[in-house]
Amino acid sequence: MSTQAMERKEDRSPDVARAAQRLAKPRARVSLALKRLADVLLATLMLVALLPVLIVVLVLLGLAGDGWFEKRERLGRNGRTVVLRRFGALPGGAVGRGLERVGARELPLLLTVLRGRLSFVGPRALAPGTGAGYTGPRRLMAPGLTGPAQRRAGGAAEADGLDDAYVAHWTLWRDAQLLFGRSPKVAHHKVSNTSS
Repeated sequence: MSTQAMERKEDRSPDVARAAQRLAKPRARVSLALKRLADVLLATLMLVALLPVLIVVLVLLGLAGDGWFEKRERLGRNGRTVVLRRFGALPGGAVGRGLERVGARELPLLLTVLRGRLSFVGPRALAPGTGAGYTGPRRLMAPGLTGPAQRRAGGAAEADGLDDAYVAHWTLWRDAQLLFGRSPKVAHHKVSNTSS
C-alpha cells in the first residue's frame, strides 16, 4: 500500500477524528494559541540572548568557506514538507568543537520555530517516505524540537505510539513539563490502532 493510500485510510481513523475534535474545542484552541505565543517569545528571547554565539559561528563558517547550512526535509503538520536548516560543520579547533557540543549548529532551527513550521515541544519530525509512521494523530500538530518520543522511546513503534498519544491527549501543562525536562506522569496513553 502506498504512503498516500495509507494516509488517506488513516484520515478516516477514529483516533485522528477524536484528536481533531478535541483540538478544535474552544479551550484547546486558546491553549494552542498560547503554545504558539510561547514558541515565538522563547525563540525570540533565545535568538537575542545567543546573538554573540551566532556571530562567532557565522565568522567561523565564513572563514572556512565550506558552506553555511545543511538542509534536511521532514514532514510537518498535515504531512507538509518542512525544510530544517542547521549550520554546517564548525571548523576552528577547540572553539568549533566547543560550540558543536553546546548545540550551536542547531540555532537556525529557532527561525523555523518563529515561522510556525516547528515547535519547541511536539511529535518527532520524520523524514518523508516514512508512511505508516506519520498517519496517526501526530499529523495534526507541528513537529517539535523535543517531545515524549525524543525523551523516552526505545524503538520506532514505541515512538509512534508516544507521538500519537501526545497529540491525542495534548495539554499546555504537559508541554511545559516536557520542555523543562520532566516527563509527565501520564506520558503514554493507549491510542487504539483501529481504523474504519
